[in-house]
Amino acid sequence: MVVGAGGARYCTHEGSGSAATESGWYREDETSPLAGVRFFCWEKTNIVQALLRTTRRLILGVALIYCIAVIALAALWAFSPSLAWWVELSNMLAPFFFVPLVVLIPLAAWVRWRPLLGVVAALTIVGAAMFGARLLPRAAAATGGTSLRVMTFNHLFANTRVEQIVDEIRAQNADVIALQELSNPVAQALAQSLHDTYPYQYLRPFDNPQGLGIISRFPFSTTAETQNNVRGQQVTLAIGGQSLTIMNIHLGAPVIYGRKIAGIPIVTGYDASSPTRQVGRLSQLIDAIDGPLVVMGDFNTSDREPRYQQLATRLHDAFRETNWGFGFTFPDHKRFGPITIPFPVMRIDYVWSKNGVLPTAARVECHNTGADHCFVVAELQVGNTTGQ
Repeated sequence: MVVGAGGARYCTHEGSGSAATESGWYREDETSPLAGVRFFCWEKTNIVQALLRTTRRLILGVALIYCIAVIALAALWAFSPSLAWWVELSNMLAPFFFVPLVVLIPLAAWVRWRPLLGVVAALTIVGAAMFGARLLPRAAAATGGTSLRVMTFNHLFANTRVEQIVDEIRAQNADVIALQELSNPVAQALAQSLHDTYPYQYLRPFDNPQGLGIISRFPFSTTAETQNNVRGQQVTLAIGGQSLTIMNIHLGAPVIYGRKIAGIPIVTGYDASSPTRQVGRLSQLIDAIDGPLVVMGDFNTSDREPRYQQLATRLHDAFRETNWGFGFTFPDHKRFGPITIPFPVMRIDYVWSKNGVLPTAARVECHNTGADHCFVVAELQVGNTTGQ
């Protein structure tokens, strides 16, 4: 508080009736210049309270604007997801826009300010509508058919923790494993260390992200590269008296444009046209297969994007149908410039199936193996007649 000479304090005088409110510096012993008014003089504690009230209003105002902005953004995600690049990019990270509700809900309940209560309630309803089902228990898994455990893992071609990768694959005890970004050192280790467990190996390693590989306990009837300009492998093997087709897919990633401002990377654009075309070509391959089918790999497509729906309308998503939560798989301890993301923030690795191959369980595991992806393990029933 600033105290003037002679004990002056900052005072406000309110006029009765229609008299205007004025503020100014007055001595305590002065008479108000307006008739019929009284002084309200601010002590030091009153100034602190005024600052607290101002801060409170600022926080509530920011919270109100945030809630309204996210509700508007959610409307764009729902009705115009391809309107602009920033709508597409933010859609991939949509769940994180609702994290502040952890603070906003108790804040709104405490202050009981009706505008904030209203928008927080609306934002909570929007979040529950978008993601509430993912937090609910799943129905009982399908039974019947021949059990098959599969695993998909993008181990990162530059990953030098070869022994750890091999140990992780061995520990999961899957029947068929699909690997993306298969490097020469990992391919050599698989051929040497896991040949007894997985004697059937279809490996195409590279010293870049193009490498692919499938290893299996069961013999392959056929092996081939996928057609229609889709990066992947396709094998058939006999399971439960049926011929099962397995695809190992690694689709190209969207292009994110950016620049550095004061050394900080800033996103300036996002282009998903290439993976969108790839998903279209992959969908044609999937539609052409009539028998039991498993498609797994790194699709570089989050389950918030329209091209995910192209696949979901054709195939069973093992994790979505048998597990709860978000199942994020990427990026796992990945470094982007000076920033390291310590946990995954989106789901782009999947196990899909159709034509009598139904998922009974699926899980995502992140073990900091040096890869920038978590791996997905799924339990399937091949030859199940309860669904397609």
